[in-house]
Amino acid sequence: MIDFKDDKEKALLLEFAATLNDQRSLKLIETGVQSASDAAHLAKLYWSIVDNTLDRDIEHLLEKIYTALHIHCGNRGFGDRWEDAIQE
Repeated sequence: MIDFKDDKEKALLLEFAATLNDQRSLKLIETGVQSASDAAHLAKLYWSIVDNTLDRDIEHLLEKIYTALHIHCGNRGFGDRWEDAIQE
């Protein structure tokens, strides 16, 4: 399970995953990553959120989400894959 500091972080991730009908992300948000592929998938979700919220003033929330996902992937042993995917 991903540890979020604020319920708004998780809510935004779930909102966008649901909007994108991204069942894999919905599951990963609840269960956490189990593979390098999962880490890369969450990185893609993160960038989708960034791209789709440019007109909203939520940079602080995006930073918190990034940090939570980065730490989670690193703690699960997939930090390198997260970093690679987030830079793609």
